[in-house]
Amino acid sequence: MPRDRRASLKDVAMLANTSVATASRVLNGKGYASLAARQRVLEAAKLLGYHPNLRARGLRQRSSCGIGLIIPNLLNAYYTALADAISQLLAGSGYHLLLSSTRDDPLLEQAIVYDMIGQDVAGLIWVPSSRDRELVDYLLRQRIPAVSIVRRVPGDVLDTVVFADYDGSYAATQHLIRLGHRAIGYIGGDVRYSSNYARWQGYLAALSDASLSVDEQRVKLGVALSAWGETAASELLQLPSPPTAIFVASNAIMPGVIKLLRRQGVAIPKEMSLICFDDVDWFSFSVPPITAVQISHARLAETALELLLKRIEDPQRPLSYVEIDFELVLRSSTGPPCYGPESESENALAGWMID
Repeated sequence: MPRDRRASLKDVAMLANTSVATASRVLNGKGYASLAARQRVLEAAKLLGYHPNLRARGLRQRSSCGIGLIIPNLLNAYYTALADAISQLLAGSGYHLLLSSTRDDPLLEQAIVYDMIGQDVAGLIWVPSSRDRELVDYLLRQRIPAVSIVRRVPGDVLDTVVFADYDGSYAATQHLIRLGHRAIGYIGGDVRYSSNYARWQGYLAALSDASLSVDEQRVKLGVALSAWGETAASELLQLPSPPTAIFVASNAIMPGVIKLLRRQGVAIPKEMSLICFDDVDWFSFSVPPITAVQISHARLAETALELLLKRIEDPQRPLSYVEIDFELVLRSSTGPPCYGPESESENALAGWMID
């Protein structure tokens, strides 16, 4: 074989003294080959430095080795951690990751989906932004294997993996109530998305179950951006009866909230308890460290990829709906209010945790 030519499957078969079909079965891990033939093929591939031409394989099989990941925002640590986890899981699998961000723009999202389908991706892992069925129906018509993550699509007509948004939000709000808080503010994202809606509903349910009335002025619904957190926190502090605690429903909102509280000289947790849905690295070394609903991006990535690969292998399998559980991690940003009842001591609450 000439030194300047890449080793081919035929070269491997000739050196191993097998047919091309046998060499292909061994290297693809599919079909029968005797132990002796398998050993000869693997040794020949190693000796020749053979690597499969994935692009050519995709063209022959009319299928791609690309997995598309479509997320709303690359600036959100929540999504970058997710993308990194999926990328690591794909390493060595024969698939590669195609990543794109929609910024929650339905028109951009549509263009990205069309582009990825045009590249003949093997499947999509998708955080949907559109709230109608048109794009979902298009995927179904094109028979593109897809898994909806973080948010649900209308009708749950795709395999779906989400976090336990309602239960996690309920637990976070209940924690503040158990500390003695009765005036609890809420800052969250657009409730037209299922994840944000479920977190909002969990907050409301926890207040209702504790026989606490909901003050609509303490509920701030907007976009999952730091700037919105700053604006919403400012509005809460300006209320005639400001809250003694704030539940922030996204880590992307939290920096703005903390920035505003520090600028206003509000002591955490003495004057304002703070809790967040999502736990990111800097929460643990913030001053004070932030109490958070911890959710596993690694588990979300593993589950979503597992469902997608199963869907690629068997397009007719029943749909799956999976909720990833949470853990309430208690840190120093929450404590009893500086006035009012204290239902439990700080010591008793220090070990309280929900799995």
